[in-house]
Amino acid sequence: MKVVSVITDREVAVSGGAEAGIEPGDTLLILGEPVQISDPDSGEVLGEVVPNKAVVRVYDVKERFALARTFRGRTVNLGGSGVLNPLGKYFDPPKYETRTETLRRSPAAGDFLSPEESIVEVGDRVEKFEGDVKDVPSSTVWR
Repeated sequence: MKVVSVITDREVAVSGGAEAGIEPGDTLLILGEPVQISDPDSGEVLGEVVPNKAVVRVYDVKERFALARTFRGRTVNLGGSGVLNPLGKYFDPPKYETRTETLRRSPAAGDFLSPEESIVEVGDRVEKFEGDVKDVPSSTVWR
């Protein structure tokens, strides 16, 4: 499977669809280019690793393609922790916000993004993933 379109800063279309056995709720890894690992002394190639660009979940399946979006979120404290912060607030209650993973290279806001702004590119390889995605690393930005 491959990315066939980057739709928004959270959504992609991937090739395959129902005819490839993709179902709503499937988790997909969008993969980067393999990186060769070499011994620095001998130059011998020891192997390669394939970095994860993003983790997405399928929400709509057509016959020949599927739509998927980022879904992982994390909670961050935007202020107030009982410690003096740069704004001079002291002992303010914590203010929590949930941030969602995006496909952007930088944390700029907005739903639509140009190809230069996207971590994911048309043609990137995609694989189904089974297991706990909580600790799967990716190159995405949280906003």
